[in-house]
Amino acid sequence: MLTFAAICTNGSFQKTQSLVAVVDVPVASYLTKTSWCHSHWEEVMATALDSDRALEKEDLDKFGFVGMAKRLAPSIIEASKGDGMVIGLEGRWGSGKTSLLNFLRNELVIAQAEGIYTITIAPWLNGDTSSMVGSLLEPMTAILKAKEDEIVVAGGEQTNATKEQMAEVGQLLRDYGPRTARKIASVANVAGHFIPGAQFVGEVLNAGADAADQVMPVGQTPSELKWKIAQKIQDLDIGFVVILDDLDRLEPEQAVEVVRLVRSVADFPRVAYLMCYDREVLAQALKTGLKVADGDLFLQKIVQLTFNIPLPEPFDLRTQFRDEAKSIYAEVTGNDADGDLLNDLGSAVDREGMGLSTPREVKLALNSIRFVFPQVKDDVYFPDFCRLHLIKTTNYKLYQWLEVYLSVRSVLVTGDATVASDEKAKMGEQLKTLLPSKSPDSGRSIWSLRRFIPGVADVEEAEKRVFNTMNSAAVSETITLKRLGSPLHYRFYFALTGPKTVMPDDDFNDLLELARANVVQLTIRLNEEVMKRRSSGKTWFEHVLNRLDDECIAGLDEAQLVGIVKALSGMMDAAMAEDGEQRAFSLSLDGIANMVIKSCLSRLHGLNPETQAETVRQIAREGQAINWLVGKFFRSQLFRHGKVGNKADSPDQWEISDEVLDEAIEILKARVSEQATKELIPNLPDISAYLYGWLNITENDQAIDWVREYSETDEGFLSILNHLRGWSMSDKVYYPLSKETVEIFLDWDDTVNRLEGLKDGEFADRVGELKLAISQSRN
Repeated sequence: MLTFAAICTNGSFQKTQSLVAVVDVPVASYLTKTSWCHSHWEEVMATALDSDRALEKEDLDKFGFVGMAKRLAPSIIEASKGDGMVIGLEGRWGSGKTSLLNFLRNELVIAQAEGIYTITIAPWLNGDTSSMVGSLLEPMTAILKAKEDEIVVAGGEQTNATKEQMAEVGQLLRDYGPRTARKIASVANVAGHFIPGAQFVGEVLNAGADAADQVMPVGQTPSELKWKIAQKIQDLDIGFVVILDDLDRLEPEQAVEVVRLVRSVADFPRVAYLMCYDREVLAQALKTGLKVADGDLFLQKIVQLTFNIPLPEPFDLRTQFRDEAKSIYAEVTGNDADGDLLNDLGSAVDREGMGLSTPREVKLALNSIRFVFPQVKDDVYFPDFCRLHLIKTTNYKLYQWLEVYLSVRSVLVTGDATVASDEKAKMGEQLKTLLPSKSPDSGRSIWSLRRFIPGVADVEEAEKRVFNTMNSAAVSETITLKRLGSPLHYRFYFALTGPKTVMPDDDFNDLLELARANVVQLTIRLNEEVMKRRSSGKTWFEHVLNRLDDECIAGLDEAQLVGIVKALSGMMDAAMAEDGEQRAFSLSLDGIANMVIKSCLSRLHGLNPETQAETVRQIAREGQAINWLVGKFFRSQLFRHGKVGNKADSPDQWEISDEVLDEAIEILKARVSEQATKELIPNLPDISAYLYGWLNITENDQAIDWVREYSETDEGFLSILNHLRGWSMSDKVYYPLSKETVEIFLDWDDTVNRLEGLKDGEFADRVGELKLAISQSRN
């Protein structure tokens, strides 16, 4: 048989009307409304997100609430048979109080056979005290009316007398409501002197009570009515369990009136009140509303006994989180979590799950994961993603700190910014405040954080707690796994998109695919990236070079390696021309490219030495970046092999063999001697590097002869001197012109005299600058 309680339990009342009380009595008129309820429930169960509704089905209980309800119900029923009792069901927000109440209501249904009825009131839904009184008394009246209708008139005096008693107590309750409203109104008027808004509420209730006086029998005071009602309830042998849920949602003024109602207005015998609240929150509301020193002490005057929602058993919350997280991963990715991923997930949940304290926190963390993970599943590492959302739920300030730290660290790693010492110190101090523990096993220590956040350390100096360096292998691992500490992926964890200073993985992977399939198109694309600047001012091409680290190259196939080597050898001159900057504290662009091509050739040699040898010969023969090939890559190979200089690397460190290098150098000797190549020199981005490479490759005077021939004109002479300038930095960047450099190509005395002769002509400014450069070199 359908009851008001059943309607409340499955949620129909929220759809159909605003009920504030729930009565466990037959209500046949609501039978037609159950279809919406059931369809809605199925719809909720079909969605991925958990609506955080209180539990109603016993098979969904994972924390023992059903067992608690079965053992609490008999005691509550017994309490309702006495002179009245106020029981406090206490627990933190999210601890499962309402779930326990739902299961209690199921158990209390059996008490109807003993004449004990359950009424549920949600005070926070009531607009004023009068309606709150009505929400209690009207269900009582309805129960009595229903009971009256069930009495079968057998013609006996006993039955008729009972029926008359019920009719009379029903009328008494209807009369008592308005009078009680007047009583509460008077209290509100008194309280109006210290409770904001209570004065107005009291005036409204007084108006309602005055209207009631016109129909109330003369001489019937609230106390007399209350005594009569109490006597009738005892005579009829009927009891009530009144459940007041969510008292901790009330405003302070509302909280004051509810406890007054319970204690002073409706404390009938054979009525047990079950008040459900977070003790700390309700006590604070009473303290504020009553302007008393101790709201908890006031609450103790109202509640005769309390039952606290127990803490979940150790690991229950973590176990639930881990099991549901595994299900989310399997559903979203189509694969079960296993191997290292499963182990990392277990470690993340064990450590960060220490902070979970209520079932609601588990739901909040899981809902965050359900909501976001399907959109970023290809861009994050699931164990780290779960770890972050546990931190977000249990330690939100640390979550905020991590977002700031990782965003700053990202631009440090990519070379797009620097961080001042005082800013480092500030972040280090904040971190220690958030994670004060010294124990490595604590979930609230910096040592635990450094397991998945790079660059942090628990040291005395605040500045050194953050932004510490990591070796390249560790950085590459975070990038490969797309971990939270990856400078390329961290932002997906917070903002569903990658950092603006980082090329999206899809775009980068497109370049790697072009390396395999279309080297010409790859060269064009790299040239395009050279022309595009990031917010830091550096090119996206440099970013691509930085992404091509040893870890990335180790995963490329033979065709991709060949494609990258050929593409770089075809466009590096254009990249050098666009870059055009000297770097004091970081590797030059041509130096970064040199490292990439060496790593590619080393990997290629391991896969197929013959392909590697042919690739080296081909770039020497056809590579369009002649400046970079002669002045940087092959020149550096001559030094590594000991063919130039006196500090050769050991053969096991070479990328290419001596034989292959000799073949490539012979090819280059022919190229640099060609007139067509010589005509390119004046427009090369780094003429001095090319000239040095030309000297080392040919081992003759070809380069010197070209310089002297080109210097025959004053324009050519000044241009060559300008390109031969070096650079240094102290208080600023200087570009000195040294005697040692000039003498490689030109006679020093002749050079100085020639400059002196040009100082007053059309080239006076340029000559003056060169003479200053010579002076700077001497100093």
